[in-house]
Amino acid sequence: MDDKNSSTSDATEAAAPAARAHNAGDGGAVAGGTKRFSAKRKLAIVQRLLRGESLDVVSRDENVPVHRLTAWRDKVLMGARTGQA
Repeated sequence: MDDKNSSTSDATEAAAPAARAHNAGDGGAVAGGTKRFSAKRKLAIVQRLLRGESLDVVSRDENVPVHRLTAWRDKVLMGARTGQA
């Protein structure tokens, strides 16, 4: 009888779902994951760079990679040169 109970508990443990990764099934939209910014927010962030704030500081504050900040900055500057700003 004890053997039956122990095998039942083993089966229950085997049927329990395994732990999932912290971002499994949510498209990576968790803390530290990909985050979308509005055009207005991007412009405000780029303005910080144009006022002379350090690229590294803004990157850390906004949790945006340096390469993405430089792309946003370059796009704003290109728009200003072509009169789109």
